[in-house]
Amino acid sequence: MMDRTRTRWWLAVPLVVILMSFVLPYTVFTDLDVWYASFLFWTVATAVVIGVNAIISSRWED
Repeated sequence: MMDRTRTRWWLAVPLVVILMSFVLPYTVFTDLDVWYASFLFWTVATAVVIGVNAIISSRWED
């Protein structure tokens, strides 16, 4: 079983990624004319959130 500190850290990672998903498109990606920078960010952000959720849920027990 994961201790509380590690669990909180793993739960904070998706929250940071979600926050970045709101902030970055309106700040960093505003002046970009190419669509693939945004697509790459969303792909990586989605993979990170899915990976962290898989790690958290793999430790659950009945």
